Amino acid sequence: MANDFITSFAAEESHYYAALFHQDLVQAVERLKGRTVTAAMCRGGQGETNRPLVTEARVFVALCSQAYYADEGCGADWAVFEHRLSLEPPQFRPSDPPARVLVRWQPANPPSGLPLAPVLSGEITDSYACKGLYGIVREECGVSSKAYRDAVDRIAAAVCDGFEHGPLEVSVDELPGLALPFPPGKSEPRVLQPSLAPQAADVPQPRKAADDPDRPCVFLSYAHEEDGDVHKKRVAALGERLRDDGIGVLLDTIAHRKGPQHWPRWMRKQYKEADFVLVIVSPAYKRRAEHEEVPGKGDGVGYEADYILNERMADRQWYERILLVSFPEHGSAYIPDFLRGPTLYTLDPETGEGDLPDLVDYIKSKAP
Repeated sequence: MANDFITSFAAEESHYYAALFHQDLVQAVERLKGRTVTAAMCRGGQGETNRPLVTEARVFVALCSQAYYADEGCGADWAVFEHRLSLEPPQFRPSDPPARVLVRWQPANPPSGLPLAPVLSGEITDSYACKGLYGIVREECGVSSKAYRDAVDRIAAAVCDGFEHGPLEVSVDELPGLALPFPPGKSEPRVLQPSLAPQAADVPQPRKAADDPDRPCVFLSYAHEEDGDVHKKRVAALGERLRDDGIGVLLDTIAHRKGPQHWPRWMRKQYKEADFVLVIVSPAYKRRAEHEEVPGKGDGVGYEADYILNERMADRQWYERILLVSFPEHGSAYIPDFLRGPTLYTLDPETGEGDLPDLVDYIKSKAP
């Protein structure tokens, strides 16, 4: 079934804030339409994943910014939807198609010949016009600000209008070579060929076979709390218990003992190679996963959270690999908003009480 709308955003943009806006937009559209709405996110650079979505969606929502116009993947998605719009007979084709909704995510000038994301209120000095929606979220009390809510409601109304003017659907196999509208490049127009589309990024590749002696293994994603290493030691205790139960553990403190590490590269490698990712929820983890921490502090959790969010958006069964774990002193209140819903395993890592046996049984029974 075709999506009612898709949200197209640059790979360099904050996944968390883009997903937050997308969810808020879905809810606002549902309130206006009085029915359930289906929608999907299209991150730049995921050609083979995005293209089927773009060929069928009724409305195309673009989070316009300098990063968006510099993202060739976003240009490819734009080109596919533009091709669909061009199939409408010229006499019925509006100059400003309602089915393409442009959001001022961060103020930026589009490449020559492309439309500018409109000012919603008509006032060029209001917050939305000057800062864009991302700027409002970051600088004006986040998603609770009136400016943000008003903007989402206006964008939702535009999406609803676009439903009535959705372009013809096309098949991926029917797409011709399409000239990409941005970013600016060489004089020769770049062409999107179906066989040359970029592959999805940051989604774990197939893991090792089940008979690998190091399997199953888990990557522990956690935050270093400001509690004198109490939380850190409890995470280490959980790692020891899992190893005692025959489960391999990928943990930063173990890697640290092996010598200097390039930590962003190390985190990405462990995340991709693990059979399961165990998210150890805590106050600092929630802040950093939602990018609400002070700049420069706890960036490691921010990197891991971006990988997790990307997998969540790309795989409907993400919760079978991303497992939520809480120690008794924390609990469900510290689950990042974008991870709420799946089972939370609550356990004491030092005594083994709680849901540890269930967690171990699941990991062993489901490991590849």
